[in-house]
Amino acid sequence: MSTQKLRAIYKQLTDKIEISREKALFEIKELKTDLNELQRHLSGRKKETDIQPEDLMRSVYEIAQFLRDMRKREEILAEMEGVAAETEAEEYLLSRGARLLTRPSGWHFQTSKERFLLHGSDTVKAAAELRKLLAAGKRLKRPAKKKKQPESR
Repeated sequence: MSTQKLRAIYKQLTDKIEISREKALFEIKELKTDLNELQRHLSGRKKETDIQPEDLMRSVYEIAQFLRDMRKREEILAEMEGVAAETEAEEYLLSRGARLLTRPSGWHFQTSKERFLLHGSDTVKAAAELRKLLAAGKRLKRPAKKKKQPESR
């Protein structure tokens, strides 16, 4: 899938999460005003009220529905971010010359002098380890060309 489509899906999910959050907040405010009115009525400060118990139940149900919807979309978003991070890490590892081997299992990175076993199963952690190694100077360097010594006669 192209990155444009993924960005559009990501944006749509975040927009729907925000809409659900706003609707839940609105319902909470409405429920709060209804409960305050009911409290004034039951304490005797207000003579009559038009609040129905079904209105309270409906508000609570809608709040719960919005919360379920938000959590479900946030889980999907977290999964998408995890898959994207894994894919990016794998591309990074492969572009730097690391290989996924079976014995010993895990990502391996080899320089001209040393061989490093990066994280065994987690691609993201392996990429982070490789970044540390490369930052520390464990780069694949081309061997320097030997200069020809002038022949002495």
